[in-house]
Amino acid sequence: MIWIFGITGTNGKTTTAYMTADILKRSGKECALIGTVTHKIGNKTYEAINTTPGKETLREYIKEAETQNIDTMVMEVSSHALSQGRADDVPIKYAAFMNLTRDHLDYHKSMEEYYLTKKKLFDFKTLDAAIINIDDVYGRRLFSELKEERKDIRFFTISIGGDADFTAFIKKEGFWGSEFDVRKRTKASDEDEITEKFSLMRPGRHHIYDALAALALTFAYGGRDEIGIAREALAEFAGAPGRFEIITNENSSIAAICDYAHTPDALENLLMTVKEVRDTDENMRHGRIITVFGCGGDRDRGKRPVMGKIAGQLSDYTIITSDNPRSEDPLDIIAEIEEGIYGTHGEYTVITDRRSALAKAAALARPGDIIVAAGKGHETYQIIAGQKKHFDDREILRELL
Repeated sequence: MIWIFGITGTNGKTTTAYMTADILKRSGKECALIGTVTHKIGNKTYEAINTTPGKETLREYIKEAETQNIDTMVMEVSSHALSQGRADDVPIKYAAFMNLTRDHLDYHKSMEEYYLTKKKLFDFKTLDAAIINIDDVYGRRLFSELKEERKDIRFFTISIGGDADFTAFIKKEGFWGSEFDVRKRTKASDEDEITEKFSLMRPGRHHIYDALAALALTFAYGGRDEIGIAREALAEFAGAPGRFEIITNENSSIAAICDYAHTPDALENLLMTVKEVRDTDENMRHGRIITVFGCGGDRDRGKRPVMGKIAGQLSDYTIITSDNPRSEDPLDIIAEIEEGIYGTHGEYTVITDRRSALAKAAALARPGDIIVAAGKGHETYQIIAGQKKHFDDREILRELL
């Protein structure tokens, strides 16, 4: 039998999936991973064309996992997949809800429709436990509704500094990571509470939420023994590809961060995290944040000015460029981003070619500055006018720095 974990939410799915898989592997389990970056089933790796593949592909993956005697499988479950019923035949046992913020409204049309689509993951009859972030407004709603609708499953809530089943209390934050205590509340008695010290090599509160979700998922599966294993695995977690991936050069005092942030909430969290960790680092405290980003073509246009405003407010200098313009004119996309940045009075420029934009950022950067390349993260391509060409922010920044 294979035990399947499903993770949904606008942001944090990939990192949570990688963390969960790392914990399961450290506990001695063979673990398959299906998500935005890769689809890996034991000794076989498949291109991740979609975050969550179609029904037939998922059936083949599960069959392959069983053939290789794989114990567990961690899946990112996208809203598109839930809407189209791609995962309907998958016996998901443990499900996590991370958050819900604006994205994919070109497809879902409204936040209400988006929320109801995400909620479908918790309708699965095979479900045994639900992990829910109750610091998120939609998470609180989901928890309230499911408590009445699903009397047959267990619930594990997560929070930073709140009142949840797994609550993190932050002790230290910095550019190279964080330290925090986790209190595990039990229903039996207060005396049975568990408090453990955790550390992460990844900065920012969003990584702590991801760690809490991974911890709760594996606890739901393996019980108390998983807490110590999770602490060890998370302390060594090196990060998911393209998620706050730090690019440095030993001969340079300039740092670059590549991140997949392509929604308003993700971009805001990213830049707020960079500001917070910069201000706590003596070598970077007086450095500037130089942000390079664009927005995808043929997608939700409404988020473009919102992201422009966020970049203008939270960056010292912004370079607006192309992401994956697809069939749209890159200049049309950029113009809509500019509508949001105008009112911020933030200093910015427009460079349509993304490589040139990254080169400009590197040329502008002084010792102590931080370059933030947002939107593409792990992607190794650009789609322009229907053509897919090799392009990797990380490769280019390593060359430039």
